[in-house]
Amino acid sequence: MNKRYLPAIASIFILALTLSSVLPVYAVTLRAVALPTLDVVTVPEDDAVRNTGIILLGLTTPHWEPTIFGQVGWPQSDFVTYPKFLAQYKMLVSYNGVPVHPTSVTCQVIEKDKANPKNMQFPAENLKTVVVDNTGFVCKFREGKPGVGVLDVYYVGPTTGQYIADYIINVEVSFAIGSTTIFGSEIQDVCVLGWPSLLSTLAPWPEAPTTLAPYPLTKPDGTVHWIYVAPLGIESGCEDMVILERTAMGLEIPIAP
Repeated sequence: MNKRYLPAIASIFILALTLSSVLPVYAVTLRAVALPTLDVVTVPEDDAVRNTGIILLGLTTPHWEPTIFGQVGWPQSDFVTYPKFLAQYKMLVSYNGVPVHPTSVTCQVIEKDKANPKNMQFPAENLKTVVVDNTGFVCKFREGKPGVGVLDVYYVGPTTGQYIADYIINVEVSFAIGSTTIFGSEIQDVCVLGWPSLLSTLAPWPEAPTTLAPYPLTKPDGTVHWIYVAPLGIESGCEDMVILERTAMGLEIPIAP
């Protein structure tokens, strides 16, 4: 190396050491940044007290046969009921507090079933919840104004007792802003019953079967739409009504691992 350059190189190193002792050292910190999300709010219209939508399969109530151990069937046996395949929810989709027209609205439906655990994990586990994916529903969002409207949930599955259950609906919404798509979700309940409760809230079950008869409404096309007063009657919620109806149809609580 040419000795003429040594003083210059030495001065550069000295200057670098001096600056490193004076200038602050900046550390690079990685932080998780929360992405924007949509706010989705749904309100059930079928039963606002129990906060659930209700669908009725229109099955005839099983035959009533009192036995020494109680009863089999339903207090009012062979009672013909009428289907109601639509559950409705008020719905609001907003971004930063402003209602927006969603790019897409889809639903994922999970069926909740009760089972008798074969191997109990602890003493209180006398029943367990088994969840099953179900594709027997179609969702349609009807907007009145951007982001404000009604979510119609239709049951399109089989009309058999096996599908009487309490269901969870996960409503998933997307909204495109330029090249970016943001998402939001909300869960709701829908109760699928074979028939409505036939008992008044003023009458104890089953001693005084005061009926809550449905009201027939003729539509412009000549078909009849049935309006039910209180499909869940005096029951505390969907799950209890589901267990009663499935038991009345001879569908015993299954055994699960």
